[in-house]
Amino acid sequence: MPEEITSQIKRLAPLLEEDSEVFRELTTFFGKNAKIEMHHGDLSKFLQDNRTFEVVRVSGKSYKDCVYEFVDNYPEMMDAIGMLRYYKAPAGNIKWEEVEAAEIAMGNELTMNAYGWEPDAWTIFENNAFDEASAPEDKKGDYSLVAIVALDSLL
Repeated sequence: MPEEITSQIKRLAPLLEEDSEVFRELTTFFGKNAKIEMHHGDLSKFLQDNRTFEVVRVSGKSYKDCVYEFVDNYPEMMDAIGMLRYYKAPAGNIKWEEVEAAEIAMGNELTMNAYGWEPDAWTIFENNAFDEASAPEDKKGDYSLVAIVALDSLL
């Protein structure tokens, strides 16, 4: 699957460099370790012409905290025309009701701007025990949100 995604990205966005942050995050987003498998059609929608792309990373003590960090600290991203995002959860069981609450909060914050986004999709990954053990002491147990944002390059 990673090779399939890599070749699809290269075909849809030939100017996107393979060692770029956007390319790497797209391959992560559509990777095999995602707890929710993403539809490949979202990739072609996301990589449409006349778009520029940016990656934003935030962390917090909960999924919802990550959403508010994103909205509060990156208001310019509310002008996005598409977003693929993923959460990273601390090692252990994913609390799906908390993820759902965070996505509802995201929807509430973006209601005015999110209509017509292509695509607006999310997934989640769980940190493994090694990642968690090697994290700095002040980051252990943290959640994170990585947003790959498409902006209109004609603005």
